[in-house]
Amino acid sequence: MNIKLHGPHQKSSDRPTSCVPQNRARRQLAMTCKPSQAMFKSAQYPQWSGKKNRVEWRILRATLPTEAFSPGNDDDIEVGMNEALENLALDEEPDTRLGGGTLSFNEAAGAHSQASAHIKFLMYDLNSFREEKEEESWANVQRGNIVLSTGMSGDVVGSSVTNGGVRVTAPSLKFEVVYARTITVENQKKYVAYTVMIRKDGAQPDPNPAVVERRYTDFLELYASLRRENLALMGNVAFPKKVILGNFGPSVISERSSCFEELLKHISADEKLRNSSGFNRFLQSRELDEARMWMNEKRYDQASIFLENIFRLLNKLHTDRHPEVLFALCRLVACCNADPMATSAERFAELALRRYEAVSDADLLRFYVPLLQLCVHLWWRLGKEKRMLEERLEDLKRRGINVDGSPPLLDALIKDGKF
Repeated sequence: MNIKLHGPHQKSSDRPTSCVPQNRARRQLAMTCKPSQAMFKSAQYPQWSGKKNRVEWRILRATLPTEAFSPGNDDDIEVGMNEALENLALDEEPDTRLGGGTLSFNEAAGAHSQASAHIKFLMYDLNSFREEKEEESWANVQRGNIVLSTGMSGDVVGSSVTNGGVRVTAPSLKFEVVYARTITVENQKKYVAYTVMIRKDGAQPDPNPAVVERRYTDFLELYASLRRENLALMGNVAFPKKVILGNFGPSVISERSSCFEELLKHISADEKLRNSSGFNRFLQSRELDEARMWMNEKRYDQASIFLENIFRLLNKLHTDRHPEVLFALCRLVACCNADPMATSAERFAELALRRYEAVSDADLLRFYVPLLQLCVHLWWRLGKEKRMLEERLEDLKRRGINVDGSPPLLDALIKDGKF
């Protein structure tokens, strides 16, 4: 049975026709306002406000607090510009947002590959709402026949801080099980797959959540591995026991969903648990397997769907320059670059270059030269000025870093076990 999206999840063909011109206008405006290379390059210079690209500058200025432009705030302007540019790059990612809706219980036939098809369906179907910014309340989320309040979702609550007299709500990380479906596989026991949405809400809802689909045994394996390695940190965490009957009933699924959310909330709130190998495997190993399968078949467009989702997910959990985040970003750049039809390679490559500017970790710097070389070729292919990248490579070469014998970025990631 096909999964039915409720409320704001309905397909674009079912939505009121009055929404269509507005959405199209928003997309056209977004294309018009796409940041240029000069915009990214000039972010290094506070005095850029008096240079060219005034349209882009006005757009960028509109995203910054008014206080940033008071006299004597040149340093704040540069910091604010860098943050805004980062947000512009991330905001152009295809949206997997699930908005506010209903957790559905549906039966679907198929094996494990059905899980990846389900995730791809969510990403593709919800991409049409990319430019919409509904401020949906997650109160009274219905799960099956049971209504649970938002307070039962796994929220790592953010704090409220003051910045220059302006009160700003720090982003809060949220985990919510938004779908549960029964999967039947021939000659195997059927099971329930849970779709978890991960979002980081600030003053506004996260426009680009990430999603993963896992079954009970995946959560059990995560819980057991963390208890073995960190019993003191996991001793008070409850986990739903297996049941002989009623696995597929709404009450059992609802109870398990709440426990799974609390488990993920607990893990993400502790730095040691959040950086554990067990949690890292739980978050991305299945999607990495799917991506590798598609890349072996030269279907880079399909592989990038999973790699993009992994990057967004890890980017919410960790800092911008966390090793796992940069590895995920490099994988995404390499995959998009391998697809001749991809239009997102440049955007993610520019984002990777910006994030590598302050990196000093030797383990991460191994991929910097391959990244620069990929960007030089990509810039040439796109007809962009690549002199600055070439000068950066020459500077690394003068410092004794092997540049000429460096493997392509994708090969370097595979060889190093990062893919």
